[in-house]
This record gives sequence, structure tokens and C-alpha cells, in this order.
Amino acid sequence: MGKARSTQKRTTNMKIKVKPNILINLRNIQLIIWILFLAVACKHKDKQSNVEVITMNDTRPINDLKELVLKKGDTVAYDELHIAYLNEEHSQEYLLYSIVMANKYNHPQANCRVYYCLTDIFKDNDLEIDKETMALAIKYLKRGAEQNDGESLKRLGELYLDGKYLPKDTILGKKLYENGRKLVGF
Repeated sequence: MGKARSTQKRTTNMKIKVKPNILINLRNIQLIIWILFLAVACKHKDKQSNVEVITMNDTRPINDLKELVLKKGDTVAYDELHIAYLNEEHSQEYLLYSIVMANKYNHPQANCRVYYCLTDIFKDNDLEIDKETMALAIKYLKRGAEQNDGESLKRLGELYLDGKYLPKDTILGKKLYENGRKLVGF
């Protein structure tokens, strides 16, 4: 039993000797890992913050475009906003600006874009559009056609030719479609 005690004392009194160079290398490795981690985290943060303000025109932030559309009915800003939303796939938000441009500023293309925003929301979610929403979308499409918007005329013509949401009328459908095609150029 005496030997066991003396062995215990020896192990508890023993010190592990580590070379100083190994400790320095471990600290350097830890420091390098932290620096790499911070660099990657900062890079990731920069990418996220840029997404909010990028537009296709590389000149105006999206919030400036929204303000110009709402306050002044700026058609160039509205078109730039359209491109930005197409790239980001936010048709639900773009719908609001299209309604303002159609109702407040009587912009012909905005009527057609209201139609597409309303119908795309359902199509993108694999849902059947209800009759009331489709009637509202067609109301805007007809208004765009009355203002001689080529895309509105083409789409309205297709709806008359199809006969699903409007009474089938091939004569009117062909006429509207051809007039729209001439205005759009294809």
C-alpha cells in the first residue's frame, strides 16, 4: 500500500512539458482560423446588403424609383422598377405600383401589367384564379386596350379567341390580336 501512495504522489507532482514552439504554432493556427472566419462572414454580409439596392440601371436605388413612381408618375422609373422586380421575382409588390400608375397616372402599359401581376400570382403558386380576381384583371386589360396599349390588345385578343374567361369571339379576337401585334412589333 505504501508503494501505491508514492506512485500517486509522483503522478500528481509530474508536470507535462510542452515545447514553447508548439504552443506558439497552435496560437498562430487559432488566429488564422479566426481571421478566415471573420473574412468569410464579412464577405457574406456584403453580398446580402447589396441585394436590396441593386437595379438593372446601376444608377438609382430601388427606393428612389418607388418614390418617383408614387409621387410623380415617372414612367421611366416605373419601367426600371419593372425590370428590377422581374429580376427579383416580386410581382406581388410590383402590383401595387402598377395599380398606382394605372389609376392615378393613367399609364396604358400599367393596366396590362396589373393584369399579369394578378394572374401570375395564381399561376406561380399553381392555383386556379377565382372569377372575381380574373374579372378585375380583365377590367384592367380592357382599359389598357382602350388606351391602345399593344400588349393589352394582344392579350385581350387571345382571351376572346380562347373563350375561357370571356365569351368566345374569333372575329374580335383576331382583330384585337393583330392590332396589338402591329403596335408591339411581333
